[in-house]
Amino acid sequence: MAQRDGNKQRGWVNYFRVLAGGYLLYLAYRLMRGLWDGTAENVLLNGAAGAVFAAAGAVILWREWKAYQYAKAHKDDPDTWTRDDTLPEKTDTDADADRGGDGT
Repeated sequence: MAQRDGNKQRGWVNYFRVLAGGYLLYLAYRLMRGLWDGTAENVLLNGAAGAVFAAAGAVILWREWKAYQYAKAHKDDPDTWTRDDTLPEKTDTDADADRGGDGT
């Protein structure tokens, strides 16, 4: 199961992305194979869809590889983690300032 910490997801979502990227590359191969074999009915559509699927799969796998390398390099040093979505501290001392208060 994926661990949840607020809105951050960890764990199985990375495996899912790798599988999705691999599947897109597989689909691109299947579409392009029809071009190489000469069995494609619509050459332009197969070529365009194959190129789009190959590019999307490569981008997904590249991003996951970079995330893996980053996580591996910073595993034991949480001070260097940059994917922390912390909210800035609230500086408004007047509780009703957002409802038209005078800010005092």
